[in-house]
Amino acid sequence: MNYYYSVAFTIILLILFTLAAFSIDFIGKALQKRINPKYLNTTIIVILLSLMIGGTYAISLLGNWKFIDTIFISSLCLFGLGWITGITSKASTNSQGTIAKFLTNNHYEHQYEAASSPEMSLYFISSLIFFVGSWGIAFLLAFI
Repeated sequence: MNYYYSVAFTIILLILFTLAAFSIDFIGKALQKRINPKYLNTTIIVILLSLMIGGTYAISLLGNWKFIDTIFISSLCLFGLGWITGITSKASTNSQGTIAKFLTNNHYEHQYEAASSPEMSLYFISSLIFFVGSWGIAFLLAFI
């Protein structure tokens, strides 16, 4: 029964860490008006990466699992959340543009399309770095 508590607690921890990461991403977007975006983006990505690594380490300790196995699975989960969030964000922008064009009888000047929004979420970037780095290290350790 202890195994099921560990799995449930792991899922809850992943959700909490993801919510914290999204809040950091949102705060970063609000601070971009005051701080140079280049330095702010790098700082937020480092904070998100350390949060992901710390959360994965806590999950591996609480679940009595190996860290490399835990980071292998959690990086996939965090990357999936970042990817889905990026898709839903672009879809939301696209739907808002469509509604504005419908309400103004197609005379809305600014067309929002998912393909034309080049800005990626900082959470998605950090989860991608975490995913590629952790899987790269895992495969490197497996072949050595």
